[in-house]
Amino acid sequence: MAAWGPSLYGDPCRQCGFVWSIPFDDGVAVVAGLPDAYGDLVSGASGDERHPDLGWSVGEYVCHVADNLRIWAERLAGTVEGPPPEVGGYDENELADARHYESIPLRAATWSLSRAVVDWGEVVERSRRAGTVLVHSERGSLSLADVVRSNAHDAFHHQWDIQRTLEAVRS
Repeated sequence: MAAWGPSLYGDPCRQCGFVWSIPFDDGVAVVAGLPDAYGDLVSGASGDERHPDLGWSVGEYVCHVADNLRIWAERLAGTVEGPPPEVGGYDENELADARHYESIPLRAATWSLSRAVVDWGEVVERSRRAGTVLVHSERGSLSLADVVRSNAHDAFHHQWDIQRTLEAVRS
């Protein structure tokens, strides 16, 4: 099994400070608050801003977070009614290339994030009632709480990436 979560990033995350023991409902709240949090953060940004130590621009990070939530929502939706619980991994860089993140306007990326959050929230609630457990090809068995924490960390971590990018560009 591939290292992920606290075994990969530390608890709290060595970079962004995310605490992996976050209660389930607080993890859901992190994701539910993304449209406002990201909207406030990128207000006045073009989306093209880049940090010298990071591979993606501000807009590309927003695209990634939206796609990641959408992919996990799709995985949950596919298993909430029953088997099969098996899900595979994906390569976020290949997806970014295939979707041409660099050409997606920031306004469209934030719209996509808002839509993804709504869909994710709906299927997380359905999955909660169903007691969904996934079996990830690289991570092994994942409870719904594991999925929520992983998704919340991804969004929180990339919010931190966007924040430090904008701080570097503006200073």
